Amino acid sequence: MQWFTDTSGRASQQNLFADSKFWRTKFLDAYKQYIPFKALDSFIGNPSVNFQRVIGHPMVDAYYDAMVPTREQFAKITLPILTITGQYDGDELGALTYYRDHLVNASAETRAKHFLIIGPWDHAGTRTPTDEVGGIKFGGAAVIDLNDLHRQWYDWTMKSGAKPEFLKDRVAYYLLAPGNSGANGEWKYAEDFEKLTANHHPLYLDASDGGGNGVFHSGILSEKPAGSGADEYIYDPLDVHRGEEVENVDNEKTAGLDQRRALNIGKDGLVYHSDPVSKETTLLGCPKLTLWISPGVPDTDVTAELDEILADGTSIALWSDVRRLRYRESVRQEKLVQQGEIVRCDLNPGLFIARRMAIGSRLRLVVSAPNSIYFEKNYNSDGMVANQTAKDARTAHVRILHDGEHASVLDVPIPSTP
Repeated sequence: MQWFTDTSGRASQQNLFADSKFWRTKFLDAYKQYIPFKALDSFIGNPSVNFQRVIGHPMVDAYYDAMVPTREQFAKITLPILTITGQYDGDELGALTYYRDHLVNASAETRAKHFLIIGPWDHAGTRTPTDEVGGIKFGGAAVIDLNDLHRQWYDWTMKSGAKPEFLKDRVAYYLLAPGNSGANGEWKYAEDFEKLTANHHPLYLDASDGGGNGVFHSGILSEKPAGSGADEYIYDPLDVHRGEEVENVDNEKTAGLDQRRALNIGKDGLVYHSDPVSKETTLLGCPKLTLWISPGVPDTDVTAELDEILADGTSIALWSDVRRLRYRESVRQEKLVQQGEIVRCDLNPGLFIARRMAIGSRLRLVVSAPNSIYFEKNYNSDGMVANQTAKDARTAHVRILHDGEHASVLDVPIPSTP
């Protein structure tokens, strides 16, 4: 609704769009009053035809298919392309999806003309780069003149000018330095994005000693599968403490370092830590998480957040994803969970990270329900989620399994040592 409001009317509603206090207050009120998501536009005071149209298509269908090129249309795109995104860009998923879809359908000659830049930036930084976002420091090398790069790109591709010096290979990515000083961050290059990101190191979830429900009672991310057991968290859709205590603040300048959500986790989530690394360790690629889940309800939402915890306790956001269980097998068809059923849920958005972990750092994985003022609330019931209210609420006792047949595992992109 924030974006639909920005683009409603005859001119951009930029001041209202950027009023974070207004939106936070409205979203918190709707969250606490259990307003059905489909009524959010009217609740805010801006009934939106566009919002209602999207609400009417909760799954990928012909409505969304009509907005993107088909395989045949991708194959016909032979012009040079420059894709620009960032590791903290909220639209990184879209940029990389189009990039991958084009490459898989393009000829070798056309692929050679598609260049990718992945900076460390947020979305605004893909146009005007900065050296810091949400408290995470990138270093001066992250600030490049993209306007001038655009000019050079068009001179090269449309006027027979010189190839931009910055584009030393088809993929340019920014490798963040250890710690949070921003020092020694640097640009790296690769010819093939899929080969660049083909790094896999499994860490298995295990809180079998009765831990897991909190940062100071955490489970572990182990090099070896646990072999038995399950961990549990409870999601009550009527519990609003997280929205009131964690999200009802302006943390835009420190969002990448903010640990309040993790520290607030109790019985409503699970926390896992890895062992500290004994040497600088590069993370290069796309993390993914496989969970074996028994939720005890027809549907629920699951979110995962991955952070680096420095030796001094500082938290640095790395990666996150969210899944709705009814769409665990396909975003085109829902499949509710049966009572007592164990299902596999893959959180694999294909989001890229490139960072050198500092000596003594650990990885922290937090698994929970979103239960957020910024997400559509899932009441753990059947039926269309956008229509649901408090009367539909069911408490989920979500079990994450890690036995011999159901090894829940985090795939961390650590390159193999030569």
